Amino acid sequence: MILRRGFKSQCERRSAEIRRDLRLGPKDPLNSTDLASSLGVNVWSERMVKGVSEDDIHQLTVVDADSWAAFTLLSAGRHLIVYNSSQSAPRINSVVMHELAHILLGHQLHDVMKNNAGEMVPSGFSKEQEEEANWLGGTLLLPRPALLNVRSKNWNDREISDRYLVSSDMLHWRLRMTGVDRQIGHRRAKAS
Repeated sequence: MILRRGFKSQCERRSAEIRRDLRLGPKDPLNSTDLASSLGVNVWSERMVKGVSEDDIHQLTVVDADSWAAFTLLSAGRHLIVYNSSQSAPRINSVVMHELAHILLGHQLHDVMKNNAGEMVPSGFSKEQEEEANWLGGTLLLPRPALLNVRSKNWNDREISDRYLVSSDMLHWRLRMTGVDRQIGHRRAKAS
């Protein structure tokens, strides 16, 4: 899917603005829970939701752990993000940032309906909105200036993933999408 013209640059600018508002530099890590707090968004694990039984928690975090990552609710005018606590810390950081990206972009929440099997599923899914949230979420986690900085300093993937609390998959996706490794490689080739 192709994002609308200028959207990627808009995301980089938005990431820089958010970092400035939070008194972070353009290369500093941004944790999703810090951003959520600044936006007045509550972030809970499924265990924090009142009325969810231990059997339900087992179903959500063991039996069906791979079937969901996070979702956003709107209650009394406030957003609440609920995440799957069985995921790794980098994955939680990423999925919460993805949900925050939806909020920052002003995306409408999906309605929920029951399918023929009686399962609750989202309706009105927008592939375009998901792609936009993927891009902004990734940019908030790993903005281009940060990637250029750490790659020019020869940080390895593990060091970057640990510093920015992102998965290897997220790191490689952002490096591929931004062309940072290619750019650094060209710079080094010219210098030699």
